Amino acid sequence: MNIIFNPQKLSLSDRFRQRIQTKFDQGLGKLLKNYQEDLKVASLAIEKVTRSGYEIKFDMNLPGCPINIRDTHKVLMDGVVRVRNQAKRQIKKYIEKMRGY
Repeated sequence: MNIIFNPQKLSLSDRFRQRIQTKFDQGLGKLLKNYQEDLKVASLAIEKVTRSGYEIKFDMNLPGCPINIRDTHKVLMDGVVRVRNQAKRQIKKYIEKMRGY
C-alpha cells in the first residue's frame, strides 16, 4: 500500500513516516490483498491544530468505494490508529457488500 503524506504546519521524520506506513500496511494490507498495487494508493494529510492537537484526513479511492475520513486527536499516533481503524471498518463493510453480488 502506498501512502502519500501531506503534513501541514509540521514536519514528519522518516522514521515516523515509516511507522505510519507499517500501521496501515498491517491493518489494511490483509483486506486489500486482492487489489492491484496501483489501486492501493492513499493520501494522508496531517495538520497541527492549536488547541485540539492534530487533524488527520485520510482519502483512498477503491473502485466503487471512496473512503474519506477526518479525525482530530491530541496524540498524533493515537489519531492515526483511530483513522486506520475507521478505514478498516469501511473497507470491511464494502467487501461484505460486494460478496453479496
